[in-house]
Amino acid sequence: MTDGRALRADARRNREAIVAAARDVFDRDEQVRFDDFAARAGVGVGTLYRHFPTREALAAAVYEGEVAALLDEAGDPTRSAGENLVAFLRGFVEHVVAHAGLARTLAAVVDPAVQVAGGSELERTVADLLARGAADGDIRDDATVGAVMIVLHGIGSAIERPLWASESRAAVELLLAGLRAA
Repeated sequence: MTDGRALRADARRNREAIVAAARDVFDRDEQVRFDDFAARAGVGVGTLYRHFPTREALAAAVYEGEVAALLDEAGDPTRSAGENLVAFLRGFVEHVVAHAGLARTLAAVVDPAVQVAGGSELERTVADLLARGAADGDIRDDATVGAVMIVLHGIGSAIERPLWASESRAAVELLLAGLRAA
């Protein structure tokens, strides 16, 4: 996080490089010293600490980037709210399947308050898509955001199951079938 001031272009590139390197390390579930993130990003250790004083701060930045990437799936203005909900839910599963190591690492390292904030953003987006989809007649008007979030939490917490990826995809398809208006 920055303190609200705009970063110079080179500082922004350095910050982005550090976050990208950390995302890769976390996704591979590698154990590295905090200072090693600087070398992986091609920046000096001072630059690392200037942007991220702790591993937890760096993990929070990676987590926030992941939440933003997921939210992007839900915001295509060329699609209806129902279509955006479908893209978001399927995209969520595919993202978690493709980056299970990242999900596992971030769940263990990121401050719970940051996780709650990210979860709240996701929940607001799902609530908005459900409401707009119901108003459009695409989504059942009795569908609750809580039910959808419980399915997403279940997917995220079942990573260690042997058939988790296929079961997660099936769970989302069942959810989508249940959400569609008659």
